[in-house]
Amino acid sequence: MNLLADHIGRQMLVVGVGNPMRGDDEAGLVLAEKVAEKLDLEYLRCEEIPENYVGTMLDNPADTILLVDAVDMKRAPGEIGLLAPDELADAGISTHNCSVGLLAKVLAGVKDKQMLILGIQPQNLGWGQPLTPLITEAIDRFVADLPDRR
Repeated sequence: MNLLADHIGRQMLVVGVGNPMRGDDEAGLVLAEKVAEKLDLEYLRCEEIPENYVGTMLDNPADTILLVDAVDMKRAPGEIGLLAPDELADAGISTHNCSVGLLAKVLAGVKDKQMLILGIQPQNLGWGQPLTPLITEAIDRFVADLPDRR
């Protein structure tokens, strides 16, 4: 069963976070875009500065915001996990200016929106490196398991 199964059918904004110049950090952007496309959901590409899009996220009518990012979950590379904001809030394990967990926690406290974090364990975060094949395959498997809502 897919991690998002219980949330499909909700009004959801899918937010892609990541740096396309840092190897597998791009995974959040790629995974978010593919999930949004497959489930016919709105997609917001924030790259490495999601805090600049707080107003856009809060003003969106969606009742759920799904933040998608490469996250060091201390798991095997390519593993994908659905996390609550409290699981990442102060861990300092984001590669971005603002921790995705902290951002989710703040957003949840401002408006009555459910905040979810879809994390993918990166393998390589080297500058100028492409997305690794292992991570690309993990993204493709995860998306293939989603129901087609288009």
